[in-house]
Amino acid sequence: MAHLSLLHLVLLNLLQLCILTEAQSSTPPAPKTTTQATEAQSSTPPAPKTTTQATGFIDLPASVAILESTRPRSVVVEFRVQSADPSPTVEIVSLIPESRVFETPIVSQVNASNIFIVQIVLNDSLDYETVGLHSVRLALVTAGGRVEQTFHVQVINVNEPPQCQPLFQLPGAEVQVPEGLPAPLLVYNVLAFDPDENDTLSFSIIGIQPDSAKGQFMIDGGGGVISNLSFDYQNGPQEFLLSLLVRDRQDANCSGTVRIKVLRVFIPPLDFLIQSQDISIFENGGAGDIVASVRANTTAPDVQYTFLQSYPPYKIGREDGIITTAFNLDLESDRSLEQRVLLVRAFSVSEGRRGTATVTVNVLDVNEHAPFCVPSIFVLTVPETTEIGKSLGTVMCGDIDISNHNVLLTLRDNDASLYKFRLQDGQLQVNGTLDYDTARIATNSFQYEATILATDSGAPPLTTVIPVMVTVTPVNEFDPQFVGPFEIAVPEDAQWGSVVGTVKAMDADWRFDALLYSLPGGDALFSINPVGGQLYLKGSLDFEVKEVYSLRVQAVDFDQDVDLTVQRTGAVDITIRVQNLNDNPPVCDPVSYESNIFSTRSAGLPILTLSCTDRDRDPLTATITNGAAVDRFQMNGLTLSSRNAFSYVPGAVYDRTMFEVTIAVSDGKHTTDVVAYIYVVPWTTTVPTTTTTTTPKPPQVVTVVQEFWDPDRWFVVVLTITGALLLLSLALLIWKILTWTSVCATTDPEASDNLLKNSLDSEEPRKQDAANQNYQSSLDGTTSLPKEDLQKSLMRFDGKAEDPVSGRSYLFDSKTGERRWL
Repeated sequence: MAHLSLLHLVLLNLLQLCILTEAQSSTPPAPKTTTQATEAQSSTPPAPKTTTQATGFIDLPASVAILESTRPRSVVVEFRVQSADPSPTVEIVSLIPESRVFETPIVSQVNASNIFIVQIVLNDSLDYETVGLHSVRLALVTAGGRVEQTFHVQVINVNEPPQCQPLFQLPGAEVQVPEGLPAPLLVYNVLAFDPDENDTLSFSIIGIQPDSAKGQFMIDGGGGVISNLSFDYQNGPQEFLLSLLVRDRQDANCSGTVRIKVLRVFIPPLDFLIQSQDISIFENGGAGDIVASVRANTTAPDVQYTFLQSYPPYKIGREDGIITTAFNLDLESDRSLEQRVLLVRAFSVSEGRRGTATVTVNVLDVNEHAPFCVPSIFVLTVPETTEIGKSLGTVMCGDIDISNHNVLLTLRDNDASLYKFRLQDGQLQVNGTLDYDTARIATNSFQYEATILATDSGAPPLTTVIPVMVTVTPVNEFDPQFVGPFEIAVPEDAQWGSVVGTVKAMDADWRFDALLYSLPGGDALFSINPVGGQLYLKGSLDFEVKEVYSLRVQAVDFDQDVDLTVQRTGAVDITIRVQNLNDNPPVCDPVSYESNIFSTRSAGLPILTLSCTDRDRDPLTATITNGAAVDRFQMNGLTLSSRNAFSYVPGAVYDRTMFEVTIAVSDGKHTTDVVAYIYVVPWTTTVPTTTTTTTPKPPQVVTVVQEFWDPDRWFVVVLTITGALLLLSLALLIWKILTWTSVCATTDPEASDNLLKNSLDSEEPRKQDAANQNYQSSLDGTTSLPKEDLQKSLMRFDGKAEDPVSGRSYLFDSKTGERRWL
């Protein structure tokens, strides 16, 4: 605006300075560039190598300073962008305030891969007094999308020389002053202004003609030329020529001349049709707006009108007396325009008469300016733990319109930021928790948005919108929490590498459940998937060895804080219970039994009890499996007894004296075979048989932990080959020894018969003693022959044969025909 007053310029400069300060405080630090008047070049210097891989702006500064005297086609800023698209474009999305001061960005590729240089070129001249700050929003458009970023162009003020009224400069102003006016008298007001805001002009008289009038004139600080003496048309000079110089604080200047002509005063004075007028007009009517009209009460044809003083805002028609505005009257620029009293002089040369009228002009305010606020936008970044009541900044608003001093601030929220902020005496404060950990705020790029409305009290009211954009950064607030179940049942036959269960933890921080699982200190039998929490089996389980395992599982969150080193940990104890399965067969020790009983033993009495156990603790059952023994014997639990009495009546029923009983011991799934050899000694007695019941002792389970050696495969192969060679050598040695001794190994049949006969003869007394002992033992239950007696009893057999029906082997006495089954 060409004719802004000093107050208006000061307010605009303060507003631009606050906007720049806010932009710099809310934008990450970037290198500041001052652009000189350099022409855009077609050749692009090679850009330094960069390691940035993502599409976007690389070194676009947050703000750029440029002199307002910079010529068009000069480069304002040059920066680099990166894009995988070979033909990216950079567009100016928005320019605040809107103008065409910049050309379309020039994009050129450099030698580096995917790196392009962008130049922003000035399209028009700059004016600090009009716009001091340009906010430019750029968009990098590629085939894969677009990236936007904002930077600011600060216009640096350059001193411009004062501007004098063209008429004042050449050929020079001319002023007609009636004689006889009292001194001091304002003769002329220099019309000059400084385009620079807040600059002060000084005025001086550098020459006066004629020389005799050098002490008569002076000039004040406002450019008013004052005469210290009254003009005398008859006795003094009738014309004066003054040379004036206008200078600013930087010594820039303009100059001009004023020619003062003294007019002769005629009496009587002229009268006006309306001697005094009170006029009201609205501001901003523009230059040439009619204010009032004055008319002298005379018929003289040469009546002319002029102001007694200099009134720069107004001018008067010399012939018609119509008062108009010299320029647009803006009360916000000059408060002194509210009321002016204009003294209008009318004079007639032909009649030699003059007169004065008074016109009071009142300028009324128009609500034309919306409130201006500092800052004009809130762009903030705060942590999500920002406490309620914390001030995010203060907004200060004013209104240039002189009649609108009251500005009402109203906060308007959107759905996402409802009740999150409040205004307190112009302060923007946090009113609610700025939660980062919600999916809704994540879809809005973790940004809370609101709007501050500043409304003035004019008619109609005008409103200024202040956007509020608060970006929230994450804070790792919560520990991971495990959810049940915390007890897992696993069958003992689970395979290696199988999943035995899954551990689940939850984290209330966004991104939800970004956790890594681990087993602190490790575990020899179990491992865990660090991402999914699945527990894997690394070995084999045995319920009989260990029934319960306890694991300490830990969950650590990640990427939940701006500082990636801030992590939270949760832990829980998981109980793994091994489920028992029937996977072990019964164990019997021994697996072969021998028992000698007398034929007088009553049926149903225990003969022997099997010693069997099951590691799975399952109940055991015993069943006789060979057919002949089933009819003779029976099982009561694990106790073997005869079904009926034995009979050894010569010539009648004569039972066998040796029975082989095959018994199958089962736990319901697995079976173990046990063999019992029962030797019955035929016996007759008149002594009544007594039965003694013996309570069988419960089997005692003995758990034996056996360590085994698991060598490497190559060692087993070497050991096997070595053992085979050793056995082969030993076999050759034995064969050689037998060959040497075969000559001496002759048999004498008679000696053998005599030896066997002697043995049998000597056995008869012993058999009688053994029978007595066995009879006494049979009264108590089962008995077994001692090992020495058993070996001696076998000495009476002199041959061995195989039964062609059953295939079993037996010993026989060739003399008596007695046989003994093996």
